[in-house]
Order: sequence, then structure tokens, then C-alpha cells
Amino acid sequence: MTHSQAIDVTRREGMYLAAGVGAGIVAALGSVGVQLAMGVRIAPLQEIAWSAFVAGVAGGLLFRVLAGVMRRPILALWVVSLGIATLDNLLIAGLPLPGGHEPHLGIPIDGLLIPLRQMAALAGLGHFAARFFPAGKLPADMLMHYVPAVAVAALIPWWAGYRGSRMP
Repeated sequence: MTHSQAIDVTRREGMYLAAGVGAGIVAALGSVGVQLAMGVRIAPLQEIAWSAFVAGVAGGLLFRVLAGVMRRPILALWVVSLGIATLDNLLIAGLPLPGGHEPHLGIPIDGLLIPLRQMAALAGLGHFAARFFPAGKLPADMLMHYVPAVAVAALIPWWAGYRGSRMP
């Protein structure tokens, strides 16, 4: 690989990361906006913002992988993003919340960790608590899962330079 090709690859990688950061910022603002607009307190605003931001960054990294292995990475990103949001919503609505202490990762991203901990409890790793997510807050929580999913799927390909289904 020549020096100019290496710089081009690095620049392209940076575009995916920058697109994920941008989508994460939009997702964080949108998710916080949903909680404020719906007048429901689901979690502290800082936690909601960090969870959505990290989802955006992860979406940028995911899109980089999809763009390298898929013929239609934009469609795949939409399917994966909306699929994850739907799975999260089904887990939150249908299963008890996870029990035990939450891991401390340095940033508050419990919104991302709760469905993962529920899946772990289903697999016998960890356990469920005796309480469910409050039913009155489910509509706002469900919408807050779809805001980052749509931000990731709509913005990352655009900001990473994709037009149509392929990189120009």
C-alpha cells in the first residue's frame, strides 16, 4: 500500500467515526428531547444523552464493517438499527428488569446495558429483578430507542459520503 493509499484509508476510517459522532450527538439531543417533550422521567438526562451518543458512535463503526462486507450497506444498517431498537423495546416491555448491581464503565450508559443484561439473564448469566419497567413510561422509552436507530441509519451513510447504496 502506498503512502497516499494509507492516508486515504485513514481519512475514510475517520469519516465513519466522525459520522458516528455526529449521529450520536443528534441521537443524544433527540432522546433528551423526547423525554422532555413527553414529560416522563425515565433516567437522568446525562445518562440518556450518553447512551444515545455511544449508540451513534457504535453505529458509525458498524457501518464501516457493513460497508466492507455488504453489497447494500445502507439497507443493512437500517435493518440492524431498527432491529436492535425493536429487540430492546420487546425486552424492556416483556421481561423483568435485570437484578443486581450495574457495571460501572466510567460513563452512564445504562440505557444500552439494561437490554444486554436482560439477554444475559435469559442465558443464565445474571438474574432478573422482581420489577418490570413502568408501563406508563413505555411509550416514551420505546420512542427513545428508535430516535438513535433512525439517527444512525439516516445520518451515518450520508455523512460518511455514501449516495444511493454505494460509496462514490
